[in-house]
Amino acid sequence: MSQTFYEERRRDRATDRAEDRLDRLAEAEAARQERAALAEERRKEREARTEEERRVRAERKRDKTRRKAERKKARAELAAKLGKEGDTVGALVVMACGIVPALFLQLRALNGEDLPGIISLCLAVMLEAGAWVATVSGERAKREGRPVGRFRVVMWACASFAAVINYSHAPGGGWLAWVLAAASYAGVFFWEVRGWGRHGTKATRTKAQRKEARRRRRHDRKRRRRFRDVYARYTDILTAHPYGTVDTETAWRDAWRDTHGADIAVTAGVVARRGQAGKALAAAHGVGVETLIVEQLLDDVFGGDGGDDGPAARRSGKGPNGGPSKEGRTAKTLGRKGKRVTGRLAGRTAPKVPNKPLDETHLDRVRSLADVLPGGAADLSVSNVRMAIGGGNTRYAMQLRDAVKAERKN
Repeated sequence: MSQTFYEERRRDRATDRAEDRLDRLAEAEAARQERAALAEERRKEREARTEEERRVRAERKRDKTRRKAERKKARAELAAKLGKEGDTVGALVVMACGIVPALFLQLRALNGEDLPGIISLCLAVMLEAGAWVATVSGERAKREGRPVGRFRVVMWACASFAAVINYSHAPGGGWLAWVLAAASYAGVFFWEVRGWGRHGTKATRTKAQRKEARRRRRHDRKRRRRFRDVYARYTDILTAHPYGTVDTETAWRDAWRDTHGADIAVTAGVVARRGQAGKALAAAHGVGVETLIVEQLLDDVFGGDGGDDGPAARRSGKGPNGGPSKEGRTAKTLGRKGKRVTGRLAGRTAPKVPNKPLDETHLDRVRSLADVLPGGAADLSVSNVRMAIGGGNTRYAMQLRDAVKAERKN
């Protein structure tokens, strides 16, 4: 019994010791986990602080870069503005340098008249300020497209009055008087020069545009002097219509037609001279005017060289063999037209050659020729047929002519 008791007690103590070990191990594991959690939390806090510091540094760097870029942009804008307003800065410097001696001399002159100092100052400032009021007002009017004549009159009047005072009261006179008088003009003059560079109509156009405008003006003057009647009608057309509704060149063309009854650059004298030239040319070729016109038309349409006795031979004054011709025609040509042939040609006859087949292309050309001739196929001749087909045998040209005439008769 006692042995069993002791054994149970030993087992209980062993169990208690085992439980104690497990409890200590659990406590140790809990403490370890708590320490690990605390360490992880501290690590995260350090990482958060590091990230925040990195973000703050990056933000500061971006702000610094942005401020640097803004300062650079501001400097560039200031430089550009100063470059653009350089004329204004220069004009203001000239104004200041001109006002100081002008005010001094005006005060000196007015004080010499026993006026109170405040009165002399007011009168001197009035002269200078009046000139600049007119100058600035004229500048604004010019910028807005309003008339500036009255402002310029006031501006130069005030400046001239101040210049007279400076000149008459200059110490010692001579060249110094002229310099002091010019000082009163300098400010308004250079401010006016600034306005020319900014608002002048010529300054807004390129060199090529100004050159073109000069050419147009010269052309208009030549028209006005050379064609006075046409120009008067041209002016009437432009004046009668609402402004800008009629193109100037269209009006000029209409005025020319109203005055001369013909297309532009054509007058009755031009038409008469053309007729005389045509008659003279036809007489030189020994043909009628109508025939010459048809041959010239054929030259334009078919581009032929006229063959042996075409227009080219007539214009050169030579026959088919290169010899001289009579009135532009060879003896051979005259023989074909039924004229009597004398001399060595009287006993010669054309050799017998077989008829060659007619080319359909040549027939089409001769048909086209018949269509443009005034008398149709009846006006076809060996000469103009050969011209239409670009030369060739006379017998062949006669065959073509007869074939087309036969077609048109049928």
